[in-house]
Amino acid sequence: MSRETKAYIKGVKVSERHGAGEWTAERLSSLILVPLTLWGLWSGFVLSGGGYDGAREWFASPVNAVLLAVTLLVSVWHMNMGLKVIVDDYIHKPGSRTALLGLIGLLCLVIAAAGVFFIVRLALGSAPLPAGFGI
Repeated sequence: MSRETKAYIKGVKVSERHGAGEWTAERLSSLILVPLTLWGLWSGFVLSGGGYDGAREWFASPVNAVLLAVTLLVSVWHMNMGLKVIVDDYIHKPGSRTALLGLIGLLCLVIAAAGVFFIVRLALGSAPLPAGFGI
């Protein structure tokens, strides 16, 4: 078989990589984010008049804290996949692409870890950190 016949099936170009799996993962994260976004909007509406004490009560609920953490993690995962597609489409130098994808992955990991850390702190009722993290 020649290279050209491998790249096409019934006149349709076949992906040379793992694009179908990434496409499915992007759609799955989007579907998961729809109800979580609606929950987030509803929660924001409920919290809108409660003040600081109302927000602390809301965070103290394990259901709210877990749903917020899931929303954050799925959002960061979805963002990472979207940025990866952009880099794959527009950055053609392999070294630059690898460096940028590594930087994006690291940034997403830091955002996810910091977000979960602060959600857990709020859920447990910890005292707020000093301004500037005490620096």
